[in-house]
Amino acid sequence: MLDDPNRRRQLRQPLYKGGQRERQQFIAVMALFVVVAMIIGALYLVQATTNVSTVREIQQLRERRDRIQRENEAIKAENAELYSIPNLIQRAETLGFVTAAPEDIQYLVVEGYVFDLVGPTITPIQISPTPLVYEDNFAGWLQRQIDALQDLFEKWGQE
Repeated sequence: MLDDPNRRRQLRQPLYKGGQRERQQFIAVMALFVVVAMIIGALYLVQATTNVSTVREIQQLRERRDRIQRENEAIKAENAELYSIPNLIQRAETLGFVTAAPEDIQYLVVEGYVFDLVGPTITPIQISPTPLVYEDNFAGWLQRQIDALQDLFEKWGQE
């Protein structure tokens, strides 16, 4: 029976066909895995590129912020120098101002003007008595809160 060549061909043929089908399925599954791996890799690269771009942009914004802060500090220092007392005195002298001596000061008297100094306003302060010994604890506070809640429900029930 095994010597019959047709029989051998028949036995080999289904095995060969089955092996071919399994091989095709294996190749298809492997191709699917490769495609999925490529998609995942592409998504990873897109995400990594986006992260790098965002980090670079954040770094540039920080550098810009630091530069602006340095410029602000330089402007503040320049402003402080310009408004310093010696510079203001020098600027006033270049504009023709001189330091006034007591004999150079002239006071004007305006008729009908009454100069009254306003006295301090007295504000009453309510003093609440403080207990000599502090005796409050959590249980007492909790009881007061429960009592207040019960009073609230009683008022609500009466309405």
